[in-house]
Amino acid sequence: MDTLLRRFETTATLVLVLSGLAFGQNGEKSLATVSAKEKALQAAVTETAQWKPADPRVAKAYRELADFYSSLSRFTDAEKTYQKRLELEEDALGRANPQIIPAITDLARVNFAQMKYARASELYERSLRIMEREYGDQDPKLVPAIDDAAQVLQADSKYPEAEKFLRRALAIRERINGNESPELVPDLSQLARLNVLRSNFPAATGLYQRVLKIQQKTLSATSPELVPTLDGLATLALEQKQYAEAEPLLRQTLAIREGSLGPMHSEVAKNLDRLGALFTEQKKFAEAVHCYERSVFIWMKALGSESAELTGKYQKLAEVYAALNRPVDAEPLVKQVLTTRESETVTSLNTLASIYIARDNLLEAEPLYRLSIAILDKRGVLSAKHVSSASADASLELLADTATDYVDLLKKMRRKGEASKLEARIRAVAGKQYTRKRS
Repeated sequence: MDTLLRRFETTATLVLVLSGLAFGQNGEKSLATVSAKEKALQAAVTETAQWKPADPRVAKAYRELADFYSSLSRFTDAEKTYQKRLELEEDALGRANPQIIPAITDLARVNFAQMKYARASELYERSLRIMEREYGDQDPKLVPAIDDAAQVLQADSKYPEAEKFLRRALAIRERINGNESPELVPDLSQLARLNVLRSNFPAATGLYQRVLKIQQKTLSATSPELVPTLDGLATLALEQKQYAEAEPLLRQTLAIREGSLGPMHSEVAKNLDRLGALFTEQKKFAEAVHCYERSVFIWMKALGSESAELTGKYQKLAEVYAALNRPVDAEPLVKQVLTTRESETVTSLNTLASIYIARDNLLEAEPLYRLSIAILDKRGVLSAKHVSSASADASLELLADTATDYVDLLKKMRRKGEASKLEARIRAVAGKQYTRKRS
């Protein structure tokens, strides 16, 4: 027995050492180390076969292996192992013993991660029933279990049932802490979000206002912790077209974000976009253009002026310029939008053509490449008059990509004369790019 115990302890020590080595010098998991750790944990589980199933070290070995699988998002393996651990603890302690609650909740958690909501809900509610028998139905120890059950029900779109659980958790916290305690903020905020999902905007607004009132007693007006609540209220006001209420909320979140994140942060740009949309809706174009100009400047610095992600932002700014009768400012933005969208169209056409080719449907693919070339030709990409710029170079790369595949297709279709003419034309305007694609 002593020898066996020492072997078990040696294996456990090895597991701990390996877990400490799980990350390499650059913070990336070493596959070799992960594999070694898994083998050690599996060996620890195998070792427990020589122990009585009721020995707590047996369930512990299964838990450590399941935790390892879960940490790697190997949820199927984790679920099986957690299930075995639960069965061992049920046999040793009984199905209603509060000591098995961690085993139940771990199994629930891994089912939730796999979106097995019905099973996760069943397990969380079982855990809650055990706690109710042990502590009564008003004990604050129940609150985390109630919140877990509500979270699963909400994920499963069972909103009325989820709200009942959340209100129960809130009532317990109110009884313990009072009606204005910061401890109420998480449940009130979650209830507000749940009512948003149910499109019950007045109820959600009331809940967020209650949260804000609590927070304002303990936080400064510039605290970043206020932002989720202010954003929630602003979103609800916009949804209900209550623009006068939304504007000061968005201005406050903008000031907080600028102060805490800096004026060039992407969250600041998003806030400016929302303000710009608000002002545009109210036809306050002079204020809208100020917001959109700042936003576009931040996004250009972050993404680059040629980024396709900027297309919608250029479009909104151009529309505001047009509303202000500033066509000189609007024109280059509109041209950029058209250029980007045409590039996206060409890429989509080429992708569809490649799908047809993979299916040996060459006749369907050929007109798609022809249309791509026509779009690029319309933009002047084939005119050989390009001035070097990021936009021009990107267009030539796209032309070279398209032509490479189109020439190959024409050759497959035994239209070598057309392929040669196209190849000569492309080389004349995209020589370097085309040669590189061909090499």
